[in-house]
Amino acid sequence: MSMATWGWAALVLTVSACSSGSSVPLQPGTSGRDKTGLEGTARLGPIQPVCREHEACDAPLQAGFALQQDGHVVVRFASDSTGHFLVYAVPGTYLVVPDHPIGLGPQTPEVAVQAEGLTHLDLTFDTGIR
Repeated sequence: MSMATWGWAALVLTVSACSSGSSVPLQPGTSGRDKTGLEGTARLGPIQPVCREHEACDAPLQAGFALQQDGHVVVRFASDSTGHFLVYAVPGTYLVVPDHPIGLGPQTPEVAVQAEGLTHLDLTFDTGIR
């Protein structure tokens, strides 16, 4: 991944609707068909000053987060050691707020949870390493 790709942006978001039929873990005792929320990964990078082809330039991020709406915490969740997270929430617009500052400056993306299934969200937090 080139340095230009990282640029100065503090956060890269990729949001797309996911089918509820994906291989995402479900809450015990539920079919998952009527569940909505967020599923995705959290990554931190760059993790080295020079990114080279065939070498990882970012790493999974294990951290705690909150979904906030109108200044109130709706639900807390965490990414695991691989960076994966899954959180159920009703459809609506939320801020994803890390429990502790991560990387450069405030990074609190806004995300819309879709009306059906899980919404995919990839979070990339910029370390500022150049």
